[in-house]
Amino acid sequence: MDPRGGNHEQQARYFAGLAVPDGAALTEAQEELARAVLGVVLLVGLPPYSLEAAADGEETGVGLAPVPGRPHALRVLWRQDATATLYLPADLAHAQQAAMHQALRTILSAHQFWVEDGPVGEAPVVLGLTRPGAT
Repeated sequence: MDPRGGNHEQQARYFAGLAVPDGAALTEAQEELARAVLGVVLLVGLPPYSLEAAADGEETGVGLAPVPGRPHALRVLWRQDATATLYLPADLAHAQQAAMHQALRTILSAHQFWVEDGPVGEAPVVLGLTRPGAT
């Protein structure tokens, strides 16, 4: 599947299970949230992380991780190219990672997801499709 074209909803369903880097199982609520998050990720032109592509050496993309003890929450992670980060100074790789996490936080918030407040540059935690009280 091409993450840059086609039906975003269909592709989001396809990538939902593949976007969890360690292959952890998602709850039903997390699966629904994963499809919605990945739909937005695809809409804005970012590649989703894929376990299948990672097996072929393509590790870059937006990954998802269940939040321990929170069956309705997902952490949204930017996975930098592992090989490229080997050649970057550590502070530059960290700055890029933080910038991508902040961009994801901004994009998801703009699309009305309920994103937990957290430190700038930390991978955002998405709590729901909409923030309570949002119109």
